[in-house]
This record gives sequence, structure tokens and C-alpha cells, in this order.
Amino acid sequence: MLPLKKHKFFANVIGVFLIIGYIALAVYLGRIQLFDHDKYIKLAKVQQCKKIELPARRGSILDRNGSKLAESLQVGSVYVDPAEINDISSVAYHLGKILKLSPPKLVKLLSKDKRFVWIKRKISDEEELGALAKLSLKGVYVKQEYHRFYPNEELACHVLGFTNIDERGLEGVELVFDDVLAGKPGYKFITRDALQRQIITADAEVQLPIHGNDVQLTIDANIQRFAEEELKIACEKWMPISATAIVMDPITDEVLAMANYPMYDPNYFKKYPPNTRRNLAITDCYEPGSLMKPIVISGIFEQGLVKPDDVFFCNNGICEIEGRILHDTHGGYGKLSVSEIVAYSSNIGMAKLGMLMGNEKMYKHLKQFKFGEKTGIELPGEIGGIFRPLRQWSKKYSLVSISIGHEIAVTPLQFITAFCSIPNGGLLSKPKIVKSTVNDENKITEESPCPQLVKRVMSSNVARNIMNPILMKVVTEGTGKNASLLEYDVAGKTGTSQKAYSDGGKYSHEKYVGSFIAYAPAERPRICVLVMINEPRNGAYYGGTVAAPVVREIIKRSLLYLGLEPARFQIAMK
Repeated sequence: MLPLKKHKFFANVIGVFLIIGYIALAVYLGRIQLFDHDKYIKLAKVQQCKKIELPARRGSILDRNGSKLAESLQVGSVYVDPAEINDISSVAYHLGKILKLSPPKLVKLLSKDKRFVWIKRKISDEEELGALAKLSLKGVYVKQEYHRFYPNEELACHVLGFTNIDERGLEGVELVFDDVLAGKPGYKFITRDALQRQIITADAEVQLPIHGNDVQLTIDANIQRFAEEELKIACEKWMPISATAIVMDPITDEVLAMANYPMYDPNYFKKYPPNTRRNLAITDCYEPGSLMKPIVISGIFEQGLVKPDDVFFCNNGICEIEGRILHDTHGGYGKLSVSEIVAYSSNIGMAKLGMLMGNEKMYKHLKQFKFGEKTGIELPGEIGGIFRPLRQWSKKYSLVSISIGHEIAVTPLQFITAFCSIPNGGLLSKPKIVKSTVNDENKITEESPCPQLVKRVMSSNVARNIMNPILMKVVTEGTGKNASLLEYDVAGKTGTSQKAYSDGGKYSHEKYVGSFIAYAPAERPRICVLVMINEPRNGAYYGGTVAAPVVREIIKRSLLYLGLEPARFQIAMK
């Protein structure tokens, strides 16, 4: 046994160490309270509190009647906190089995030195989410998100565009109106105990999300469907490399339908090559050929240079003008009136008429239609086409070429906008495809004016009393007979243009653009339809053959859908 004095010595030493320890602990605790208080409060919040994002619902895209063309549906997305997972192999096995994912790949994800790792996004299968909830795997969570859905699949795909997995717009209306549609996410703080169980508190901080606004288009889903169906039928018959159809209200210049072929499903846009996703109605331009003749001749009438009944000799189908040989592709004509030159689409007659104007007057007339400029429609990727300045015109050839629709290139939208000035009584308006934006309370937040007048490009007398009868004659007697309807009077024009080789030199004798444009009913127009078939095959390429029947069926179906009584029926009733 140790002597008593040694016992006291060791006791005193231990006491001193204890006192020192208590003092050190007190100093440490004091430092925590006085100096490191905020640091540990933050650390505690990180461990106990978690900020959860409350996603904002992306606004819907609606047609003019309120039907949903694009909407966002709530789905679940699975993520993990690897720091909370004890048995990685077991969790990987269960997740792989339920979510149909590779366990080895999951092991790598679960082994990451992060507190948040996505496992699978946007799960719409409720059985998968239900099975996951039943297992209640530690460290595995489900976050509510929204998934962009296009209920009509291919319908209006080139207009709508699509979004990425985070619902950011990448093409079409989705891109241009991304800020309007997106909304602003909210958040909430949740508190958890040491076992990571959620504790419900009355004073939890919450910021509710602001959902995105809806965008209402001028598109009519039914007319869009008519255009797509008829265009597809024609493309399956003529096998072109592409085709476009546009339906417009000629009075307001609202786009009722805009279709391109081939189409794609924006729900699965990654499965399609990029060229199928381009909106050819605004991104590609073509020489319009004979479609241009009504625009050109309206200027000749405005100048008072001719009357509809004036007669010109068309040289029986072949003629040399300014050292250039011209042919009439639809037959050899002798004498034709000005009306017949348009109706039968005589290149020789049009060249002679164009020469009456001269370069400067022709340029000024066409320039007021805004050729060579973007229309300004609310869609991405629009080009302005090609309309060279007057100083670049050839003194010998340009006037003749432009009179028959060459040396100028237009987008389908650009041309139908210009052409609609005829059924519109001589007024050029800006085309529009968006009517308004609507907030979450169904109140209009912004509305586009309609129509948006650009300028008067011809007198109402020329448009209604001269051009309208001539264009009706194209359909009743001329090259547009395939667009004739028993139910309604149709006014229109055919176009067939050779495509130039890429070097900008000679024109191809194998590649054509066949087109047709028309409005109806001719006396009180409700719709104008343009169809362009790019490089048709299977033995035909004339616009009157490949495009006019498509326009005819779109007009007929659309006017019946709009409730317009057939004109012949009205006459019979009288």
C-alpha cells in the first residue's frame, strides 16, 4: 500500500488536471457561444434543416380555341444522398430492380462524394414510384417535378418546338416565349431529427412558386390537322424531299395552320435528325416562279399601263426577248388578253408586261411588299429571303426574270403574307401566330393587336375588281383547275419553278418546286392557303398537279369546319 502522503499527492494532481480540464472545457464552450455561435448554428441547420425547391409549373401552349397543344404534368424524380446510405450494394440492387437501371452503374452513383445525386428523372410510371415508396430506402428520395407533354404528338410540332429535361425551351414557341412560360420556383425549409425523420413545425419558412403564363396561339388545332393530313397524303404520292402548307386568315393575317413535311414528335425529339425539326415555312426560301405573276401584274395595273382586256401576242409559245429564249410551258399561245396571260401562266406574256414597268418601277413596287425582309413573326430562325438591291439588277435580264418569278427568293410565310394583300383589299399586314398570354388566374396579361397594318400596297379597286376576277379565272379556266370546288368559289395561282444549282449558275431540268396559293370564298375570303412541294417525283412537278389538289382539300375541309355554307347551296336556296 502507498503511504497516505502519496495518495494525497496523486489526488491533488488528478484534481488539478480535472480543474484544468473543466477550465479548458469552459473556455471552449465559451468560445463556441461567443465566437463560433453562427458557425455551429449553420452546421446544425445543414444537418437538421433542408431547403426543398417547389417547382413552378410551366405554362401551357393553347390553340385559338383553348385546346392544349403543350402542357406540363407533375411527375416524380428519384435522387439520393450517398452520405446517408450504409449498404450501397443493397440499395443499388433494389433501385435497379424497380427503376430498371444497371446495378453496377448505380453503385458508382451511390459511391459519389456528394450530398445530392440524380438517379432517374421524370418518372411517369406510378407503379415504380409506389414500389419505391413501400421500400422506404434510407438516403433515397423522390422529388416532384414537371414533365413537358405534347398530347397531340406531331401536331404543329414545328410551331411548338420542344424543351430540354429541365423544361427550358429549345425550339419554336417554347424557345421564344421561354421566360413567359417558365414561371419562378418557390421553396420550403423542412426540419429533420437525428434519424432524418421529418419534423412538422408551424413556423416553417415557405415561398410558394409562381407558375408560368399560358401562351395562346392563332393556330386552330383542327385546321392544323387538316393541313397536315392533306400534306402527308400528297407527300406519300409525290415523294418530295420536303413540303410546306400554311393557312392564314387573309383579313387579319393570323396564321391558322403551319405544317411542314417531314414531321416529328416533340415528346421524343432526340430520336429525329435535326433537319426534320426545322420550320421550313420560315427557314428556307425558294424562287416562287409563276406565283409571283399576280404580285407583279398588280403593279402594272396600279401604274395604269394596261387593262385586263388588252391583248398581247405570245409568239405561239417561244420567243427571244433581250437575247434570251423564253418558252411557255403550258402550251403555245397566240394572242392572249392580260387576264388570260395570268390564267394560262404565259411566261412570254408576263415578260412583255414586265418590260412596260422598267427596272426602277418594278423594284419600288416589289419592295413595298417587304421582299428580302423578315416578316417579324413570333418564331425563331426566320430568314428574309433574297431580293437584291436595284443596283445589282442586270439591265437586260433581271426585269424579265423577276416578272416570271426568278432572281428573287421567298419563304413560304413571306409569300403568303404578301399575297394576302389581294384578298385583303390591297393592305399588307404583319403575320402573327400568338394571340395573347394568360396568367394562372386565366386573365389576359398581354394581347397582340390584330391586324398589324404595314402599309397599303395596291388600291382596293385593283385588288377587288381587277385581281380577284383574274385569279378566279386561273381556277375556272386556267392552270389551277385542280383547285376548283363545287361548294365555294376559289381564286388562286399556280407556280412551278426550276431549282438553281448550288453554284448559282444554270437551272436544273430535274428539280422543281411545285406550288399553289388560293383564297376562298373569292368574294368574301375567310382563308388563304399556300402549299409548296419541294422536288416532287413520280412523274409530276407542276404546281397545278402536285399542290393545287392539296390546297383544294384544305380549303374545303376548313370552310366546312368553320360553318360556312357552300355557295352553291346558298344559290339553290334562293
